[in-house]
Amino acid sequence: MKIAAIFSDYDGTLSQLEARREDAVLSPMLRRMLTKVSKHVTFGIVTTKDLAFIRERVPFAHGISASCGLEMQVGEKIILDERVRGPNETLEKAYQEILKKILQARDNLVIERKESEDENLIAFCIDWRMSRNWDEAKRMAAPLLTYCKEQGLYVVESDVSPFANVFPTKVDKGEAFEKLKREIGVTGAVMYLGDSEADDPAFQLAEVSIGVKHRRIMPKLQCKYRIEFFELENLLTKLIDSDYDFQENMATRNVAE
Repeated sequence: MKIAAIFSDYDGTLSQLEARREDAVLSPMLRRMLTKVSKHVTFGIVTTKDLAFIRERVPFAHGISASCGLEMQVGEKIILDERVRGPNETLEKAYQEILKKILQARDNLVIERKESEDENLIAFCIDWRMSRNWDEAKRMAAPLLTYCKEQGLYVVESDVSPFANVFPTKVDKGEAFEKLKREIGVTGAVMYLGDSEADDPAFQLAEVSIGVKHRRIMPKLQCKYRIEFFELENLLTKLIDSDYDFQENMATRNVAE
């Protein structure tokens, strides 16, 4: 199948999952390969990370759907979802309350603030990836996430990922995928790369969907294929060599499909 575009999650898919925010960068080899790929097919990012964080890490991307689609950039154009125009008092209050509790917590439980271009809070992430014991840290985070839900906020979490994102409104990576595809003007087959359950809605929309597995257990994903994290550069090499004609033997069929 001829691939016209590659859309990808970032955190845990293109960058190492177990890395601090400031260290979540592409390997030099992967950066060179994706830069080359972007000269031949459309390359886009669909992520829960905020736009300010992500765009400097993927300057070769044709488009970015950040904060799960609440903020997008295509070329020089920035598109802010009307649901997050202006300050959100409920989200800000929840962030401040949880920040107080996290400052008292043990074992590297942190909070990541996500702002729009106009510096309004549009989401935040409770993160325990650097904790010594993910299970214990997840138990510590659970009442904080329950509090967010009780405030009417939308929580995106995973069975195995060591973080959870909190949004002021319901978001969906499938919707973010479609908005980016439409804004860029992609008409051919799209390959989508992701690593968590949050990517399932985008997997279902892509003609070729590939889940990326880390050292730890891979969740049950609704993707057609899977690869190990360290196999990503090899997959891209095969695509480049085949002139972006995807073949079944380039990845492993996902038995959990």
